[in-house]
Amino acid sequence: MLTIEDGTGVPGADSYATVDEFQARADDYGWDVPTQGDMIERLLRRSAEAMNALRWQGCRASPGQALAWPRRDVVVDGEILPDAHIPAAIKYGQMALAAEMHADDINPPESRRGAVLREKVDVLEVQYAEVKNEGRLMRAAPNRPSQVQFADYLARRGWYLPAVRA
Repeated sequence: MLTIEDGTGVPGADSYATVDEFQARADDYGWDVPTQGDMIERLLRRSAEAMNALRWQGCRASPGQALAWPRRDVVVDGEILPDAHIPAAIKYGQMALAAEMHADDINPPESRRGAVLREKVDVLEVQYAEVKNEGRLMRAAPNRPSQVQFADYLARRGWYLPAVRA
């Protein structure tokens, strides 16, 4: 059973979202996710742990809390957020990240194939285009919906975008 962070710095918390919230959001957004509650719990735990590794604004609101949020000294749009506040984008981002992790679990980037170039019907033969992984195919991380949710709350907004030199 998940222990949900409610903004009070719950020791031992392992998720911001419940299984029911995740299932409802997955239905709303058409995400392909498991239907078994225990598998969803694992995804939510994994995504919360991954979020702990991100560099967020401010600092944890209490030293005993298990997860990165709630936080103190977080400024969004010129306003300081309350210490016991977990923004909706943090919860939504966790759920998006969990769905992204599941997508990568069932279809890892390294196993993806290119377009079919040639297909022979008798004695089935299929030739795929080569997929060159030049750093563009990644596991759940940058340039995903979860990162868009997190952008305002990271220590440096847009840290995951590649630098462009003129």
